[in-house]
Amino acid sequence: MQAKDKGLVWGLLEAAGDVNDGVRQTVASSLITLGHQHPPLVLTAIHKFISSPQTAPKVHVQSMLYNVAENIIRECGEKINDAEVISTWMDGAVKLLTLPSVAPDLQEAASGFMVALGSCPVHCNAVMECLVAQIQTGMLPSQSVIETLGALAAGNVTGTVPYYKIILGLLVGCLPAVKQESLKNAICVMINKFTEAILEAVENKEPDPNISLESYVTESAAIFELLVNLWIKNSTTSVRHEAILCLGHLSHLLPTDKLEELAGLVVTTILSMYRKTSCPYNLTFSLALIMDALIKKKITEGMRFHVDHLLSSLFTQVCVSPNYTEPFTVKNHYEVLRCYELLGGQYPENVVAHLLLRLENASYQQRVGSLMVIKHLINSKTLSAENVASLTTTLISILHDPNSKVVKSVTQVIVALCHNNHLTPQSGAPFITYLVKHSAGLPSPQTRRPSLAEPEEESVPVVCRRVLHLLATTVEAAFPLLWPLLLTFVCTTEHEASLPTTMGCLAHLAKTISEFNEQEPLLVGSPGPPTSPVLLSRLLVLSCTPGNDVGVSALTLLQGLASQVSPRVVEPWEKDLPQLLATLQDLTEKVDLEPSAIQMWHESLRDFLSDTITNIDSEEYTMNLGKAQMEQLHLYEKQPSQLCFLMSLIGITLKQSTSKTFIATNLTTLFNAMNHKSPSERENFALCVGTVAAVHGQLVLTHIDMWLKAADPAKKPISFFSLIKQDTRAEECSWTRATLVQCLGQVAALTPSEADQNWVEGPIMLHLLNIINSNKSDNVNEAVLHTVSSIARARISQQGISLRQRPLLITHLINTIKPDNIPIHVLASTFQALRNLVALEPELNVEERTIILQSVLAAFMPRLAHVEIMDPLLIKCFAQLGVLMRTIIQKDTNPATLDDVTTLLQSWTVSPTDLIRIKSVELLHTTLKTYYDHVTFTVEGPTNFNQTCQLLAFLVPRVTDPSPLVRTQAVGSVYMVLRIAGRYTGLTPDHQDKDLNTIKAVEEQISGDDPRKIDALAEDVAQVISNKLSFVQLRSFLSCVVVGLQDRLPASSAGVALTLISVFTLRGHQLHQHIKELLELVYNRLEKVRDRETRQRAVEAVTRLSSHNLNQVLDVLLIYPLPYDKGVCETWHHIGRDPMLCSAALSFLIQVLERTQLFSEQPTTTEATVKIATIPPLAAISGLCELLHDLRVVKERESSEDSWEKVENSPREEHPQMWPASQEIIIDNFPSLASLLLLLYGSYVGVMAPLHQTSSANSKSAFNFIPNRGATTLVPSKIVLTCLQALIDVIDCASISNLLAAKIRDESDENMEIHLLTVSETIAMLVHESPKHIEKLVSCLDRQHPYEMQRMTVAAVFAQLTAEKCGGNYELLEKIIDCLLGRLNDRSVHVRRLAVRGLSNFAHLQNDQVSEKLKEIIAAMVGATDQRDTGSSEELSVESQVALEALRGLAALLPRLPQETVLQHTPTLLIRIRLFSEKTSGEVREAGLGVLRGLAAAVGSSEEFREHLHLHLLAALIHLADPHPPTVVMCKSALQALGPHVGSKDMNAMFQTHLIPSGQLNYHQFIVDLTKFMVLDLKDHIGFFIQATSSYFKSPEPSLRKAAALLIGNLVYHCEQREDLNISSVSHGLLYLMRDPDASVRTAAAIAIPLLFRHTQVL
Repeated sequence: MQAKDKGLVWGLLEAAGDVNDGVRQTVASSLITLGHQHPPLVLTAIHKFISSPQTAPKVHVQSMLYNVAENIIRECGEKINDAEVISTWMDGAVKLLTLPSVAPDLQEAASGFMVALGSCPVHCNAVMECLVAQIQTGMLPSQSVIETLGALAAGNVTGTVPYYKIILGLLVGCLPAVKQESLKNAICVMINKFTEAILEAVENKEPDPNISLESYVTESAAIFELLVNLWIKNSTTSVRHEAILCLGHLSHLLPTDKLEELAGLVVTTILSMYRKTSCPYNLTFSLALIMDALIKKKITEGMRFHVDHLLSSLFTQVCVSPNYTEPFTVKNHYEVLRCYELLGGQYPENVVAHLLLRLENASYQQRVGSLMVIKHLINSKTLSAENVASLTTTLISILHDPNSKVVKSVTQVIVALCHNNHLTPQSGAPFITYLVKHSAGLPSPQTRRPSLAEPEEESVPVVCRRVLHLLATTVEAAFPLLWPLLLTFVCTTEHEASLPTTMGCLAHLAKTISEFNEQEPLLVGSPGPPTSPVLLSRLLVLSCTPGNDVGVSALTLLQGLASQVSPRVVEPWEKDLPQLLATLQDLTEKVDLEPSAIQMWHESLRDFLSDTITNIDSEEYTMNLGKAQMEQLHLYEKQPSQLCFLMSLIGITLKQSTSKTFIATNLTTLFNAMNHKSPSERENFALCVGTVAAVHGQLVLTHIDMWLKAADPAKKPISFFSLIKQDTRAEECSWTRATLVQCLGQVAALTPSEADQNWVEGPIMLHLLNIINSNKSDNVNEAVLHTVSSIARARISQQGISLRQRPLLITHLINTIKPDNIPIHVLASTFQALRNLVALEPELNVEERTIILQSVLAAFMPRLAHVEIMDPLLIKCFAQLGVLMRTIIQKDTNPATLDDVTTLLQSWTVSPTDLIRIKSVELLHTTLKTYYDHVTFTVEGPTNFNQTCQLLAFLVPRVTDPSPLVRTQAVGSVYMVLRIAGRYTGLTPDHQDKDLNTIKAVEEQISGDDPRKIDALAEDVAQVISNKLSFVQLRSFLSCVVVGLQDRLPASSAGVALTLISVFTLRGHQLHQHIKELLELVYNRLEKVRDRETRQRAVEAVTRLSSHNLNQVLDVLLIYPLPYDKGVCETWHHIGRDPMLCSAALSFLIQVLERTQLFSEQPTTTEATVKIATIPPLAAISGLCELLHDLRVVKERESSEDSWEKVENSPREEHPQMWPASQEIIIDNFPSLASLLLLLYGSYVGVMAPLHQTSSANSKSAFNFIPNRGATTLVPSKIVLTCLQALIDVIDCASISNLLAAKIRDESDENMEIHLLTVSETIAMLVHESPKHIEKLVSCLDRQHPYEMQRMTVAAVFAQLTAEKCGGNYELLEKIIDCLLGRLNDRSVHVRRLAVRGLSNFAHLQNDQVSEKLKEIIAAMVGATDQRDTGSSEELSVESQVALEALRGLAALLPRLPQETVLQHTPTLLIRIRLFSEKTSGEVREAGLGVLRGLAAAVGSSEEFREHLHLHLLAALIHLADPHPPTVVMCKSALQALGPHVGSKDMNAMFQTHLIPSGQLNYHQFIVDLTKFMVLDLKDHIGFFIQATSSYFKSPEPSLRKAAALLIGNLVYHCEQREDLNISSVSHGLLYLMRDPDASVRTAAAIAIPLLFRHTQVL
């Protein structure tokens, strides 16, 4: 190829084989883009590249280029008029298609190109002629050509159909010679697509008149015959299948005689091939096509001989379940059903006989297959009614098959039969019975293991239930089949599980079918629907359980059957049943039903039955109803709740009967049939007996007597076998006796009292004790509890009568409540029984009383820990407990009894559970009140109430309990304790006491929610207690009440501390000899107290106690180990609040800091030295910090108030109290304190805390290296910052406080940079918020300091003060500037750097007093930007830092300096900026761009700056893609500053809008949009831009080379063709980048090349 031809397109083509996949894809996209603009040029270049021997691209590259050409042809094929290009490409593609040695991928790409070209109507004829020319008579065609023709047939039907006759004619002579299997497959596929295209063209709405099926008859017949004779006998399966499919398609093109002649042979061949293939879809599809063609051509007689064979083979296929993970198996299944449908329409007798034979077969697979076909034929209405009837008759015979698949298939057939109205009530009854049976959920055997490929299916019961519901609600033809047949399934046990479905269907049918045949009774009994008594009994029991739909359905059905039950109930039921239905529906909608609601519902049903029997008024009906109820007992063996309800209904029925023989017989039968071990059955049987006894009392009592005698094991005959089963018989007898005892209870409740008087002390108690001694069942024990309670209650009502067996019964009851899992209702029953027994005479002894109290509290109180609100059972249980405790106090009123009760309750009053505290204090108050009301005094009795101190001490925390109920009860209890103590001292009950009246008033008010009011009331209580106690009692009270500081509840512990404050305030002068032990006691308790308010009040109490010993307190505080614990810290806080104490403590601490050494340097094992802080300064700093804590104007967040530890559960004080006198003292000393702390902060950077603190204050060594657990928590610099923050808060500088707080929370190690930043930010904020202290602060700092860190601290302070203009104090500012200029010669490079930074802040000043030094300062900073090589890399690094600081300073200074001052240095700075932009350091590039931004802002409109504007503009655009992110941000700012000066409003607008410093920039899109305006507004400089951009092609940064490629491509794209543009150099540069080692650069170059499409000379 000529050199001049190797342009950009050729460069892209050479890059098509790039190793990077992304580059290859971009190259392909670029070629397509260029191809859409210049199709002939690009196609020619691609073809030359492919065919050139010099390039020789690899196969995958050629495939990609052919795909590119295919895309170009699809988009622009109709626009290409160059026949030579098309011809050249077709020749090349055909060559690839016909050569046997070409790679398959390349042939596929060439085929795709030809298909795309042939899809264009303009080139379709040329392509078809070219392809047809490759098929010659007597020569085998190429497989790729055949595949291409097949694809074209699907892509362009209209254009290719005219050539099919020629192609088919040519193929006729070639087919016998084809030997290659793949070629045979390809030919068959092509013929299939040809046939489909021909049929589509013929059946088109506007068919071509030249195209008809007759046109292809000759060729189709010849090919069909060749395929039949040769190819379908091929040994390869795929060839045979494709040939068979081809025959199916061709059958529609054959003449009738030829099809009739060969169809039989083809069908026979297809059927014979079924056994040899695993995927028969092609065979079945071809068979369906042939059969469809035969039927359309009305060729049926000839096929009659093959019908049986066809049906046999198809049935084998239909029995194969489709695998839904393999689509071809599903398609094959549907094609088989299609064949059956075609055969059923023509040969129904054969099909029906075939299906009947298969139904009678024992194999479930064949039955499922035949049922599937039957369903399809019924739904498609292929068969006649007679044929369906014969099939239905046979279906009945297979209903016994239990296989789940057969059952599901039968249900589908049933739905089809019902839907198509093929069943009558007589013929449909077996099928409905079948559905009901299987909806009951009967287990069916698993005949085989299911395949993993089969989809998960529903179970048989679910399917049958859905079918029944569907038939009853949707299919009207099924209504006569269901009604009244479904009624026969209501009262049978085998269909119990199907009741929800059956009842739902019956309810719906009862509402749907409005009229019944009243002339003929419906409920006639077996074999028809059940009789009305049977159905009434069954439906009432089914409706007794709310929560399911069966009950609603039962009542709805009963409402529909009213006229069938009795004409007398129609009118009453119209009133009653709607109300019952509404009630049941409401109960069903509720989630949690209370037992009382269920009991009320059962009572409503019993009343309904009673009213119904009364309305019918027939003894015969009543006896039939009772007989039906007794016969239905076996139905509810697995439903105990329904069985119990039926028992209660039997009682209603027997009560209404007048036949004593009938009553006696049924009671005896029911007694013998019931399960005596079931509590619910015992209860309902007892209810039944009691109900009957209300009318037939004597009869019932006679039977109870008989049953009691029969239940006595001693009277049973003894035999050998009875001796073996003695234990079992005894247990059964105990259950029976428990039942009879409950029966007696019900009889006693429902009959006159004289009926059971003779049974209590005699047989009942005897049987009861026997049951207690032999019982091992909880249920029997529960029955005993109720009986005992009833007996005791009856004895109480009879004055003077005792119970001899009371001790035995109490022991039994105590043992009953010992287990933890005893039910709550049993517990309540036990409490009630205990109370009734305790109330009996005589009184309990001490041991009995203690055991009862311990047991009942341990059994009840733990249950409250797991509930928030007491349910009715718990409320009832607690009420019984309270009654029991009051009864105990009333029966024995003496201090020992009260002490037993209060001691046992004390442990429960401190529980963390509110409910336990409430109930325990309530019990305590009740006990005290009962004791006070019933206490009596004798001469020998005690004269002092010794429990006063202990009771008051454990009641004080409850006075401020969070629960208002606890507070009220606790204050009331305090009142009662003091009242009781007063009674013991001789006061009368009506004695009036002012203090006690105060307690009574507090009790009425303390239930409020105001915390302040609660505290005030608690103080009143504490004052009363302090007044009432003697000195001896006071010491005992304090030793007990201090324990309350550790109460679990913060409010309670705070109340204890408040009590201490009051007591210490009133009587602290009496405790001077016990101060030390009290302080130790309080501090020891405070270590475990986490509540802030409790701690503050406790420390306040200590402060009041120690206010006369300040010096000793300070000495003790300073020797406490660091960090201080919370109690010590809070003591410092309270000292700071007192002005006198604060002033003295402040002087003491300053002396310690000024006179002690801060740290000591110690050698290490690595010959380095470490700085170890000394203890006294750290202790003094910590003490100063805590001293200032409460003097701050702005409080810190509570979570960080403590320096080292957090205090939990501490609400923030919203309005902190101020201490103005102490604050004034701190403010006066602020400059000296601030300067001292700043220097300390600098000195402590890098200093370690002491690892151990000596225990002696006089120790010579302040530190040593013994490991200490608290050492890691101490950071000296953080301690100083914390103290400085507290000092700042005193002068109310919130911003500085927040800054220091953030620095304190920062967990990173303190270093020089962090220190300087903190100092600078602090000074900056201090100047704004408190400028009055600045001058004194400068005076304190302007001294000689030996340490480098201290000098750096001072330099940083002065540098920041220049930035802040010293708050407007220019005299002070001039002094600071002189200090900074003097520090430019400091030996520390860091000090010099800070001095330069301070001078850079000079631009903020515009005062005449300092303007004379402006030029000197600027010249010094410009000179500092000159980096010089001193020969030492370390010195060079240090000087680079100074230069970088100068650049940053200039970047900030320039926008604020006068223009004439900047102009003197503009050329120098612009040159250096250009040099800085080429540095490898990103920080230097960033700083250089910052100076550019400053110059643009200061002198952007000057001529000196505009001379270099466009060069720097281009550099900034390139550096928008800089790899250093901060450089990109600065570049955005620089471009925004350059924008107003570039001479383009649109560019400036883009700079201001899109170049957001903190935002993300889409560089490519930004350049695309920007270059549109550049070529318009800066068209005179485009050549310069292009040339300058080209220089970045060799930049060392790949991102910059990439940006240059994108920028130059878009510049050329948007620029009009001009002669002055050197497009050739641009193209060479892009070609150079196409060989770049970085893949992203190559990708960018590939993107840029298509943008030069207008410049064809470089393409």
